[in-house]
Amino acid sequence: MKLPPLIYNSVGKFLLFVLLETVCILLLVKNSIIQQYRIMEGVRSVQSFFWQRSTKIKEYTSLSERNRGLEEENSRLLRQNIIYKNLLVRSQEESRLEELSSQLKLNAGDSSLVSYSFTLAKVVKNTLNTEHNYLILDKGKRDGITEDLGVVTPSGVVGIVRGVGEKFSYVLSFLNPKQSISAKTGKAESPGTLKWEGGSIYKAYLTEIPLNTEVAKGDTVYTSGNSSFFPSDIPVGKAVSFSIENGAHKRVEVELLQDFSNLDYVIILRNEDKREIDSLSALVPPSPKK
Repeated sequence: MKLPPLIYNSVGKFLLFVLLETVCILLLVKNSIIQQYRIMEGVRSVQSFFWQRSTKIKEYTSLSERNRGLEEENSRLLRQNIIYKNLLVRSQEESRLEELSSQLKLNAGDSSLVSYSFTLAKVVKNTLNTEHNYLILDKGKRDGITEDLGVVTPSGVVGIVRGVGEKFSYVLSFLNPKQSISAKTGKAESPGTLKWEGGSIYKAYLTEIPLNTEVAKGDTVYTSGNSSFFPSDIPVGKAVSFSIENGAHKRVEVELLQDFSNLDYVIILRNEDKREIDSLSALVPPSPKK
């Protein structure tokens, strides 16, 4: 296909113009230092423009790779943070356990705790306003916790572990009519039954105390040790008053030392001799029916 002569003339004139402009520029560059400097400055500006655009394009195309690197670094830092946090928590728990166990041994005496091992647990949930109160602790099977372990603080008995999950455990609170412990006043040899009967969370009752047992206001009430759940001589309360029950026993009103509304950390007790004690107790023949 042939182009019209007019287009040929236009193209020829344009090429001639470009050639003449090029020749002029070369003459200026060659014969004028000032013009040469300005032209080179313009060339450098153009080069700089394209270099900047090229750099931005490279940076943009490398963003995904840089993001992957940042994600990997963040993941590594997060793992390290979790490790350090766990170490810190473990260190704090060990320190708290040492503090509480030392206080417990001071209150109860080392001799009564010889066969017991301690595990510190944080109270996750603690009910107070129901008839059957309970606690949830942050220790479970993975921490070696099993059912039928006593739970205490240096200020008294908290309850007994009745259910265990992988990471948490369920404790039947002492503030529960279904829960009772063997306790005694002062150094009395004859223990009775200490039980919460509802109402105030600061009050319980020690019953079945023999009439010949001396009881005075202000006497300390201790665990008796007549169970495999709790050692003896853990102070649990103070005697407030007493009355005669059915003409056969004394009934003692006890002000509890443990403030159940302010439970944070507790100690789970494991009696290392419990299995042997329970196995021997199972040999006792049942009482004959009347």
